[in-house]
Amino acid sequence: MIFICMIIAALVTTAMAKGARECSLSETTGAQKCYGALAEPLIFHLPSGENTKMMLIKNNKHRILKILNNTVASIDKEYINSAFFSGGIFQIDKATKEDSGDYLLETYAATNGVLLHKIKMHLQVQVPVSTPAVSQMCLSPEQMNISCSSEGDEVEFILTLDSYPLIQTRAHSQSQPNRTAVSQSLTGEAAEEDKSSDSNVNISLYGQLTGNLMCQVRNNVSRDKTVLQLTNCKASVSHFSHVAVAVIASAAILLLLLALLLGVKHLYKKTRSVRVNKDNAEDEVVYSDVRVMKQTRKPRANWHQNAT
Repeated sequence: MIFICMIIAALVTTAMAKGARECSLSETTGAQKCYGALAEPLIFHLPSGENTKMMLIKNNKHRILKILNNTVASIDKEYINSAFFSGGIFQIDKATKEDSGDYLLETYAATNGVLLHKIKMHLQVQVPVSTPAVSQMCLSPEQMNISCSSEGDEVEFILTLDSYPLIQTRAHSQSQPNRTAVSQSLTGEAAEEDKSSDSNVNISLYGQLTGNLMCQVRNNVSRDKTVLQLTNCKASVSHFSHVAVAVIASAAILLLLLALLLGVKHLYKKTRSVRVNKDNAEDEVVYSDVRVMKQTRKPRANWHQNAT
């Protein structure tokens, strides 16, 4: 029995070391709030005590766990293969969106069944943020557009340029409408941010700025960042112009060569063949260029008179 407890304790320690989210139900004052990460371990810390009976109820109707004197008396069938209890710790192996909800822990005296206390907790399971994708687009030598996007629930964005703060958005639910924010550019001019979704933010900056632009994303269960080296838009736009001119010139030369080839082909095409089907027989009719020479000498109307 001691060996089994040691194994369970080791499993719990390993899960916590790998970033398991923890929720406390041991506080006796006020309502608690906790966040879990989707598909990651989730740990509930329960109060321990002898001669007590505890029941963990979800959404006021679904009894998940019943504990009598620190021993599991019953557990819901949905959690038999995905959760376990040991030493005041109730762990779910992989949290799902269905685990979100309102939890209630009721503690009773085991001897007379008197209610000792209730603890409420709201749990929200979120999708962790993904590594942000950052891009730069030069609109002109004087203006560039920066875009940063990330997947996840309630994503918050923080953009900095060489540690200089550019903009920070607030985390908000995906059910809320899009919003428009205003950021302050390094030139002192206000740049209006495009209406963004929960996973995308755009800002306008002076086109000739350079440096390390960092986009940080985070929510209640995760965080990540990406750094982009900004380039001077003046050089970029000039290079683009030269490339565009070269492409246009090459296309014009190709069109001219194609026109010359078509003209030469038409010039030397003298005959064409057409096959005519008649009475199930196939005859070939050949058309040729024919020139008709007009007669210029006058006819001799009185030739018979001269002959006599």
